[in-house]
Amino acid sequence: MTTTERNIHFGVLGASLALAVWVFGAQPRIAGPATHTDTGSRTTDERSPLSIIPAGSAFLLSVDVRALGRSPLGPLLAARLGRSAGASKLAQACGFDPLARLEQLALAIPSANLAAEEHPEDFGIVASGRFDAKEITRCASTAISARGGEPIQTRLGSFDSVRDRKASSGEIATKDGLLVVSGGSYLRELLDSAESATSLGGSVRDPRHAELRRALGPAPLLATWLLGDGWFERVAGGETNAKLSPLSALKSVSLRVNVGQAAQLLVLLDCGDDLAASRIVSLLSELRSSLDVLPLDPTLAGLAKRIAVTQAGPRLQLELELKQAELSPALDALGGP
Repeated sequence: MTTTERNIHFGVLGASLALAVWVFGAQPRIAGPATHTDTGSRTTDERSPLSIIPAGSAFLLSVDVRALGRSPLGPLLAARLGRSAGASKLAQACGFDPLARLEQLALAIPSANLAAEEHPEDFGIVASGRFDAKEITRCASTAISARGGEPIQTRLGSFDSVRDRKASSGEIATKDGLLVVSGGSYLRELLDSAESATSLGGSVRDPRHAELRRALGPAPLLATWLLGDGWFERVAGGETNAKLSPLSALKSVSLRVNVGQAAQLLVLLDCGDDLAASRIVSLLSELRSSLDVLPLDPTLAGLAKRIAVTQAGPRLQLELELKQAELSPALDALGGP
């Protein structure tokens, strides 16, 4: 394997690990019993943030924050959030901790067809929790003013919306128990979905993501990524570099995180065919043999050597279990310089 190939492969794998750490390392904690305001803010019908996401997303993440908070690793996740997400400053600015009231969270990035993507800056976050619209809009307005912006509030259907008049990106829309953060036309699409009766329940609207999630199995954290045509050319910096790597045959990447006494990670790599999957297995084996000669943190190198890789036709399965004592050092290593 040439130096160029190795750099491309480790760059892609490193970016994927960074995404996984961001997803897993910054989940909100669960607060104690709801206050009177909290109790009153719960919606009478259980809206699933996941079911509000329209079909056609490239990336889809769902987090059952309540389940993570009840896990033995809940205190560790809460501590990670406090360090990385500025939870204390947010609580001071708002007069309460919005992150502590989250129950479910979904994040989406459209569109699955990267080559035809018209709005690469679009994203959508939908969250449900024990909060009401007035306190969220007040909190958002305070945050915008604190950074020198000019908050403006509008009414969008049954949602109260807050945005910065001086900025063009990002808008918060909320109603009791539900919060949507997005921008542009995708925000309107999310709100239309939330207003419809079919947004109730927990189903996934996109059949491709739904199929991948069934393959992963239930867990408090699931992420599915449809890579689309030409994805590797974009990451590797051109068609020539892409031809060097079997990773260009990947069609989707899926992640499941189960949290108990340990964190159990499952990654599914779906390839174009059996041969492409076999080539990626060979690549992973070669990368594993190169770990000792690379300037890699010893903690990460040790974990990488423990990843179990199995192949079933065009699908690869990667599994890793991190004990509680290993999780924090691993996140620190990945989040460091």
